[in-house]
Amino acid sequence: MQHAVAAGIHVVAATGRSTTSAVPRLRPAEVITTAVCSNGSLIHDMLSSDTVRFPIEPAHVDRFFAALTAIDNRYAFCWETDHGNGWDESFADIASIHEDLGDECSLATRPTAEHRTTKLMVRHPEITQEALREHLVPLLVDPLTVSTSGVQFVEVTGEGITKASALAHLCTDWGIEPAQVIAFGDNHNDAAMLKWAGHGVAMGNGSRLALEAADEVIGSNADDAVAVFIESLLARN
Repeated sequence: MQHAVAAGIHVVAATGRSTTSAVPRLRPAEVITTAVCSNGSLIHDMLSSDTVRFPIEPAHVDRFFAALTAIDNRYAFCWETDHGNGWDESFADIASIHEDLGDECSLATRPTAEHRTTKLMVRHPEITQEALREHLVPLLVDPLTVSTSGVQFVEVTGEGITKASALAHLCTDWGIEPAQVIAFGDNHNDAAMLKWAGHGVAMGNGSRLALEAADEVIGSNADDAVAVFIESLLARN
């Protein structure tokens, strides 16, 4: 990455993680100055600590809780807002070990219109991951974005909010066309980004949806495949 930045390339980390756990992980790299977090709901400037948010409409948040609870009261919810994170008691076992959320519930009640809710999370005792995503989509009242990233629950962002939408926002500011972007990913929450980028690259050990969305499939992270790809790219230019 250092060589890429030295060559004048913008390197952006795009993750499902919130800034709480993403920033400490990214700082040691030093050359990464911009992070797309929470599946595109946040753009965080690592230098100034400024954050741009793309929150879910408050009415959509209310209807999300109401619609799913009316169908099955076994759904458990967690929420990420600009006032802190919170969760239902039945989500607490996951929340207590999830780096993004911390050990204590800082927002004890479900978010209201005064909160900018950037991500919702939902779990079910019998349905998980991709099966839960497919189960939820037709139940939603509003066209929210539902994705998975290999954890027990699914993650929900606002209408049209993905890693791709956040990167498109950045590229507009920087005067970069999508055709000039190379994106790397390995999971469902990367699929929109891999399709949007001029060249989408999936890890060989990625999810089915990531592999299908990509223009090219390379080795796994265990093979340092991204680093090898970048070095090869720089050598050709």
